[in-house]
Amino acid sequence: MTNIKRGPQRPLLDLSKAETQLLDQLYRVDGAWTIEEALAAFGEEKLAQLLRVEALGITHTEMGEMLLLLSHGRIMAFGISSAAVSLHRQLNRAYFRLCLTELDWHIPQPSEATRHLEQFDPSKQFREVITQYGHALVVGKLTGNGYSTKHMIRLAQRLRSTALSENFFVIVLTPNQRKGQAHAVQHEAFFKVITVLPQTSNTFLLTPFVQDIPELLTPPGPYLSGEAWKRDPQYLVLPRIIQDVLQCSRDERIEQAMLSLECDGAMSTAQLNSFYALTPEDLHNIYRRETLLRTSPSQRTSETRVEFLTLSKRLSRLDDHRLAHRCGTGRMRHLMDIAPNTEVWKAEHRGALRYEEPDAVIFEQDGAERGIEFDNGTYIMSVVGKKISTFQDRGFTEIIWGVSNPLRRRNLMREISDHLQREILLAEWWK
Repeated sequence: MTNIKRGPQRPLLDLSKAETQLLDQLYRVDGAWTIEEALAAFGEEKLAQLLRVEALGITHTEMGEMLLLLSHGRIMAFGISSAAVSLHRQLNRAYFRLCLTELDWHIPQPSEATRHLEQFDPSKQFREVITQYGHALVVGKLTGNGYSTKHMIRLAQRLRSTALSENFFVIVLTPNQRKGQAHAVQHEAFFKVITVLPQTSNTFLLTPFVQDIPELLTPPGPYLSGEAWKRDPQYLVLPRIIQDVLQCSRDERIEQAMLSLECDGAMSTAQLNSFYALTPEDLHNIYRRETLLRTSPSQRTSETRVEFLTLSKRLSRLDDHRLAHRCGTGRMRHLMDIAPNTEVWKAEHRGALRYEEPDAVIFEQDGAERGIEFDNGTYIMSVVGKKISTFQDRGFTEIIWGVSNPLRRRNLMREISDHLQREILLAEWWK
């Protein structure tokens, strides 16, 4: 994938009426496009231009690389960038559309008969679809590894009586092979959970997934030396552990960065540069993935291009928001001046956490444990309260909270500061 530098001003490309209509189709109907769909719509030259000015952005999903309309593209197409649909919603819309194509199902066309099943779904989540099981109410979700089993059960319970009396199926499409399957077997008379994960063909602007580049691009000596840096505010604000690392040789910094990757699970290229004065090319046998996401999900203009680094192939294939969560948790460890020692700091690397499981735990020498929670801004206050209550019940000697957004930090400090022994950490992991 081509690395795109964000300049101070990005030009507005001249779009024909047909091109504007294509962007409108992408945003309002399709959600996201595969590389092949984008090439078919715009051709290679125009698509490259749209990517270069960041009207479109490439993001990684379990399906492969997908193209989204970004805030700059919304300005070009609609004249405004606000009131944006969430990137996750756009990806889920694309997932649903591609699933129907793969399954050879379709939404009834105006010329086809319909059973008006959508009237039975007040939530407006489901679409009536013509399937091999007849007309059915179908819903699908890609992000977050699909719907949770609890959510699927709620969907089934809500529509059970209507589906049985009106004789139609309720179908959930998911990329996960296990979630909801047992419940679907128990209620096979009306409820189905179908595992489907369309795979895109990525043939345009994509770099190899795994890179192992032996060239030494960073000078071998210490990044910080002498006394001058000790008077520079840029370095004085860094955690002491990072100040020490930056005074080490390149080889020692590489060793520390690799230990951090092993401990935290993931790191952004930006943090590798700012905390270790290294580039990804300095590291061997790592997994790199460049993608686009909203670093603060509640801020719809925070679309940022980031590159994730991992040592694990399994982690490298996770959803963007999960990798971001691990990067945020790792950033908290750095800010707290804790060395990458897995006997002291244990990060949780599972796909989905229960309420009683924090993102990481600090194990003290006296046997005490401190719970670490990274909050990217999507938790509603009832969830925040439940997590804190659960952590307290577990007997953690301290709960340490971190966020990715200054406004979120201020708001949460007013709400939960009585339950914390220190200020909420600002973990801007992408910087």
